Amino acid sequence: MEEIFKKFEAKKAEILEQSENKEAELSPEKQKEILKDAVYEKIMQATYTPNQQQVAQQQAQKLKDEPKERQVELLIQMTFDKGVMEAVEVAKNLNNPYLLDEFHDALVDHLYNKLVEEGKLKQV
Repeated sequence: MEEIFKKFEAKKAEILEQSENKEAELSPEKQKEILKDAVYEKIMQATYTPNQQQVAQQQAQKLKDEPKERQVELLIQMTFDKGVMEAVEVAKNLNNPYLLDEFHDALVDHLYNKLVEEGKLKQV
């Protein structure tokens, strides 16, 4: 999670540096967009060991019969319990691009809210 926040901060600083008003605050929508990009970059850089892939496949099997909304909830919970990469690998093993996209969007919303709660982001 900390890596994602660092990527977010770097991207935010880059955008503000390019802006005419360097002291401006970004809108919550723009912050979420930057956070979504940071999460996506982290996901794309991930590499998994064969053991991690096997564990993810087993977890996906446990989730596959759950309703889609429940799958997203469980993947979000897994993110905070075991980490982004493990939850993403499980989501990929469910072989449902729509679900993966829903999970990505929900994860960004949860991360954003968590960062606001922790005072790392200001809600504008």
